[in-house]
Amino acid sequence: MRWGVNYPWRQYGGDVGATVWGTTGGVARHAPSIASDFAAMAAAGVEVVRWFVFTDGRGGLEIGVDDRPLAIQDDAWTDLDALFTLALDAGITVVPVLFDHTLAFDAHEAAGARLGGRASWLGDPDGQARVLETVVAPIAARYGARGLRADLGRAVCAWDLLNEPDWIVDDLHPSPRVSTPLPFDVLAAWVREAIAELRRQDAGAVTIGNARLRFARWWDAPAFDFDFLQVHAYYDPAHDFDLLATSPARLGLRRPVVVGECSAAGDGADAARGRPALPFAELAAAAARLGYAGAWPWSWRGVDAHGTPRAGTFHGLRTAWRTPRADAT
Repeated sequence: MRWGVNYPWRQYGGDVGATVWGTTGGVARHAPSIASDFAAMAAAGVEVVRWFVFTDGRGGLEIGVDDRPLAIQDDAWTDLDALFTLALDAGITVVPVLFDHTLAFDAHEAAGARLGGRASWLGDPDGQARVLETVVAPIAARYGARGLRADLGRAVCAWDLLNEPDWIVDDLHPSPRVSTPLPFDVLAAWVREAIAELRRQDAGAVTIGNARLRFARWWDAPAFDFDFLQVHAYYDPAHDFDLLATSPARLGLRRPVVVGECSAAGDGADAARGRPALPFAELAAAAARLGYAGAWPWSWRGVDAHGTPRAGTFHGLRTAWRTPRADAT
């Protein structure tokens, strides 16, 4: 697995097409700035960029009177094409994250627009069919091996179907912001169909942005045709396993596993458990020794308190990732 980083957006939900507020300012409009970022990433040793696309449905999609998607906006196609073109020009690849778990958060208003409240998109048969028909299938058809822009499809490292589904699934760790979490089997039905559609169009690899290490095995079932799995490892001993003590082998996983998110600032010290503070580079090197297939810090643009990766981090880690692995059992 190649070295990556979470970009993860310039404007959450506003990088692809117009938003629910009518604002525009996506990738195509900011192409020179993004090209500069991509060039800096490539120079730093980054090869994969994880980038959020439709997030909670606030941008990029035409929405019907039934509050379900009708189509991908024309401007969204322009922005997606621009994103992949910029990536190819820089010699890097992209992991587009189709949706964020916030899609299913309870509906709320922000600046006069309705956000969230769309659990039915993934939670009932009609909603699932609509998302497959109007979002997944057109993307697979356009960027798949026989698609109109198959040339741009080469920029895709893997399609990430959903960021951190744990927070909206009743069987896992639902957020209090979801009044009616989805049963795992219901969401799993959509995930299987989405993977199958991408396969039918030969649109490349597929993954999912699973949050907790302790839930990774749910997505490793034979029913899912993922190319690799993700875990998002933010140190939280009250709710999850410690990455330093949890190899993929110990989890019993069959597929390659990437640490799809971890803090660019590293983990703080936990004196009570005798765990020292770990900068990202040390955390990533430890993950390498344990047998993880990569580690992608959050985030390049420093969108929150997790900061940004230090200069030189990725070049230094290439050597660590090539060293013989320690016993990962």
